[in-house]
Amino acid sequence: MEKGEVKEKVTPFPVISSISSSSSSSGSSSHDAISLASGHGPGQDNGSPSANNQQDYVVVSFSTNDPENPYNWSMKKKSLLLLCATLTCLNSTMGSTIASANLFPLLSEEFNVPPGPQSVLPASLYLIGFCFGPIIFAPLSESYGRKPILVTGFLLFVASTAGASVAPSWWSFLLMRFLCGTFGSPPLSVFGGVIADCFGEEVQRGRMLMVWSAATFIGPLGAPVLGGFVGGILGWRWVFWIALIFAGVTLASVLIIPETLAAKILERKAKRLNKEQPRGDGKRYAAPAELCQKSKTTLLRPLELLCGEMVVILTSLYIAFIYSVFYMMVQMYYAIFVGIYGFSPGVSGLMFTIIGVGTIIGCFICWWCDPITVRLSAKHPTKRAEYLRLPLACIGGPFFVVSILWIGLSARPDVHWAVPLVATVPYGIAYNIIWVAMINYVADAYGIYSASALAALGTTRSVAGALLPLAIEDMLKALGIAKSCALLAGISAILAAVPFCFVAYGDKIRAASKFSTTLKNETRQEEGTLARTTSHLSAV
Repeated sequence: MEKGEVKEKVTPFPVISSISSSSSSSGSSSHDAISLASGHGPGQDNGSPSANNQQDYVVVSFSTNDPENPYNWSMKKKSLLLLCATLTCLNSTMGSTIASANLFPLLSEEFNVPPGPQSVLPASLYLIGFCFGPIIFAPLSESYGRKPILVTGFLLFVASTAGASVAPSWWSFLLMRFLCGTFGSPPLSVFGGVIADCFGEEVQRGRMLMVWSAATFIGPLGAPVLGGFVGGILGWRWVFWIALIFAGVTLASVLIIPETLAAKILERKAKRLNKEQPRGDGKRYAAPAELCQKSKTTLLRPLELLCGEMVVILTSLYIAFIYSVFYMMVQMYYAIFVGIYGFSPGVSGLMFTIIGVGTIIGCFICWWCDPITVRLSAKHPTKRAEYLRLPLACIGGPFFVVSILWIGLSARPDVHWAVPLVATVPYGIAYNIIWVAMINYVADAYGIYSASALAALGTTRSVAGALLPLAIEDMLKALGIAKSCALLAGISAILAAVPFCFVAYGDKIRAASKFSTTLKNETRQEEGTLARTTSHLSAV
């Protein structure tokens, strides 16, 4: 029998441990266990099962090789979840660039909007919606489960996409764009938690997060092509109708995904046991989460992480900037390949997709480097997390700087258009490996609260992605393409020091983290609660 397990003869369901809050000769140990699990002393009523001193509880948990444990699901089932995550993220991120510079001339003609600052509003308002969504949806997914949040959000995303396709005015169109961004944001934060729920081994989890995150790059790359070609032939509304069809197909996969949050699965199992096999001894089945502090789940957690955790703060700054540069590049490519080289908007969008080649190469690089970083991290046990995830980010930072300079300095009429185009490949490689390395590092650091940590990153990158590109037209007019790229490269060079800083001081930063320390103590406390309770029951 595994440590922490007590087999019950009355039910075929896996592992359950009895925790009693009643006074008896053997009740002291159990009573202490309840106090530890709930975070409250005896007799304190906080609305949780542990507050009732007259009731006995049976804690339901997973047994070894339990098929209900997401870690034990088949690779086929996990792969289907990953496919669903990829499709939903493609939908969400396609929406961010589908109304970019390539489509704006058609929108301008339809709604009589003059060229200028308003040309970036469809993309910026979408990204502003991305700011609000993760703050709300990610922590809710840690309380109510992943599936309800994903299904609700995606249903509203489909409805908002339909609204944008039939918008009668410019301002109604912009409102729909904001709502699309808000309700399209859950996949970008919640599915990171879903992957962490299902893949327990670090290397495998990192690879799955890499595959999932690749969708966040590919989606924005394909949308300008759709807008440039389909919009030019069939009109801008057809662009959104095609996006709506794709979202409708993806919705089917979202509706059938299973719940992955272990706390929610155990909670449902406890309710099922209470209904189907009520105990005759007056005890009630309860999930471990029911006996823990409810204050752990709060809508303020992403903001708490963003304001008080140095790892999250620095990572957010770095990710936010490279994300905003990506959306600046959408506008800059239009200026380069349409403005300088005279290509059509559709061809300009097609050239932008070459970044995807770099993204794919970056995925292979990440996969190939896994054994190297595992060996490297084994040699530095006190900085294992840093050496497991961050070496690629340390390499990607300088590559990112060089690629931006390459694009800016070569975008001239006297230089062949292929020269700046080729620079997009190392740009895509650098963008991908920085993103994957930093996101994996944060996901590892915050465990079961990875959805909230990723939401904090998502909020800051969306704010930057919405606001900084607003200045791109004025920046290009004032500085030109070469100097604008040089400015972006200079800022990138400064922020490229972030992963190096983590490698050097990451262990000290994590040790000084109040949140990380609290999380570690709570985890030990809960594990100790079940261990002590089981030890007591075994003795009885």
